[in-house]
Amino acid sequence: MGMRIGNSGSSAASQGVGVAQWQQKQQGMKDLMAALKTGDLGGAQKAYSSLPGASGTPNGSSPLAQIGQALMAGDLAGAQKAAQTLQAARSGHHHHHAAQATPAATGTSAAATGESGAGSSIHLTV
Repeated sequence: MGMRIGNSGSSAASQGVGVAQWQQKQQGMKDLMAALKTGDLGGAQKAYSSLPGASGTPNGSSPLAQIGQALMAGDLAGAQKAAQTLQAARSGHHHHHAAQATPAATGTSAAATGESGAGSSIHLTV
């Protein structure tokens, strides 16, 4: 006789929302970088505005904020320069971030599909 002890669906759902936001940000960044690379100011502005948390006027000194500030001013060259700074900063840490994202995405995927995964459920046979 099998007995299943698992977490509530709300935990898996909240992890799914986090993964969806992460995926949306990743896609938005890809779109932004592609538009900047091809010199598409309107496409870059649209991609930037679609990023989670990019609403309003960007402030701060991070490369992403600098991209937003340049795009708001219509400064394609400034946005491209800030994008190069951002890519240079990310390239040094790219593998580290990817390694952190993989277990979370795998565990969430298993929980969302109902398969046995990290923290998704425990099966006991008596």
